[in-house]
Amino acid sequence: MTVAERPVIAITMGDAAGIGPEIIVKALLSEQVHDICRPLVIGESAIIREAINLVGKPLRLHLVKAAREAEGQTGTIDLLDLENLDRRDVTVGQVCLACGKAAVEYLEMAAHLALSGEVKAVVTAPLSKEATRKAGHGELGHLELLARLTGAKEYATMLVAGPLRVVHLTTHYPLRHACSLVTRGRILAKLQLTHDSFRGWGFEHPRIAVAALNPHGGEGGILGSEEIEEIGPAIEAAQGLAIDARGPYPADSIFNRAIDGEFDAVLAMYHDQGHIPTKVYDFHRSVSVALGLPLVRTSVDHGTAFDIAGKGIANPQSLEEAIKVAVRLCQGKTLAED
Repeated sequence: MTVAERPVIAITMGDAAGIGPEIIVKALLSEQVHDICRPLVIGESAIIREAINLVGKPLRLHLVKAAREAEGQTGTIDLLDLENLDRRDVTVGQVCLACGKAAVEYLEMAAHLALSGEVKAVVTAPLSKEATRKAGHGELGHLELLARLTGAKEYATMLVAGPLRVVHLTTHYPLRHACSLVTRGRILAKLQLTHDSFRGWGFEHPRIAVAALNPHGGEGGILGSEEIEEIGPAIEAAQGLAIDARGPYPADSIFNRAIDGEFDAVLAMYHDQGHIPTKVYDFHRSVSVALGLPLVRTSVDHGTAFDIAGKGIANPQSLEEAIKVAVRLCQGKTLAED
C-alpha cells in the first residue's frame, strides 16, 4: 500500500498524567500499524518526548502543521503539537486540571480534522473524567464530548473483543440511576442504532441479542419486572421494524452464546454488565467503538491507569487493536474481518 493509499488516523494523546503517551509510543513502534495507516498523534511534544525516553526506543519525532504532512514511517511519530500544556503543570499519576483541559482540546482538534475529511478516523487514548470535570466540562467521557461536538442525538458505546460485540444501553451512571433508564423507548432506540450501524458495516441481517437486567431474566416477574414491562415490549417493537432482536436472555449466559457465533451483537443494560464479559474474554485486545457519530471513532478499553503511569509497564495492545479497527471501519470493511 502506497503512502497516499494509507489513511491518516488521528490519535489523541489523552490525559498526559496517565498512560496514554506511553502506550501511543509503544503502539507506534509496530510495523503492522504503519503498514495500514499513517498515524497522526495530536498532543504535546514535551510529553511525547518524555514517553519516548521512558520506552527507551530510538524514535524520531516529526512535528507537522497539517494532517497531510504525516509520513507514516515506522520509527517516526508524526505529531500535531497543540502547545497547550506546560510540563510543570503535569504530575504523573495524579489528576491535573491542566491535563483535563488539554485532553479535551486534543479531542476537539481530532473531531475537527475528521469532520473536515483531513483524517479518516479518530482513535482516543484515555482521559480522566475527574480531570475534565475540574476543567469545566460536564460531559461524562469521550463519547459524550464527541456527541456535543458533532451534534449527534442518538449514540452508544460498543466494546469489541474478537467475536464478542457488546453495545451498551447506558454507561457512566450510578447503578441505581442506570436501572431507571431501562425503558422501552431507550431500548428500542439503541436496537435501531445497532441494527443501522451493523448494516453500514456490512452485516446484511444483524442478529442482536438483548440481555436481561435482573437475575435469571426476572423469573417471570419474581426477581424484577423490567423484562416484562420494558425490555420485552421494546424487542417486540423492534421486530415489528424488521430488526432481528431477540431476548431478553439472562446475562450470565448470553455472552457465551455470542462468542460462539449465535449473535452478531449483544445489547447490555448497563456499564459493568457489558464491560466485564468483554474484558474477561480478552482484556488487552478489547476496543471501544462509538455508534451514532458522523465520524469513525475507536478507543482503548481501559482508563488512565494512574497507578502505573510513568513506570514503563503499560500494555499497548488495546490501542493497537483500536487503530486496526478504526482502519477497517473507515475503509468500509466489516468488523468481522481480520
